Amino acid sequence: MAKASEKRQRGISLSARFNEQELEAVRRGAGGTGVPVASFLRTAALNEAAGRPAPDRQDAARVLSRLGDIADTLRAMQASGVVPADDPNLAAAWRDLAEMRTACLQALGMRP
Repeated sequence: MAKASEKRQRGISLSARFNEQELEAVRRGAGGTGVPVASFLRTAALNEAAGRPAPDRQDAARVLSRLGDIADTLRAMQASGVVPADDPNLAAAWRDLAEMRTACLQALGMRP
């Protein structure tokens, strides 16, 4: 669900016509991502216009799962003292994980 500020920023509405097969394909695509049809269409159109391929949901979900595993390992290493809590590399790793997690969630149509 879009935040109120996002709704205000998107004041222009477009419409399109679809045949039954196209409509069903759009609904399946949106349903598979768990986002509203309008969000699905907007994301697909903007990715296409920018020359970016649409992210593969299975790959994004797989990466998100692995990021969780990596975070668990980092927590364990920190808790056991293998890596000092004040290590700058650890702080950088946490930042990188957070950025990658956000990107995966956005690719899945979810809010971080």
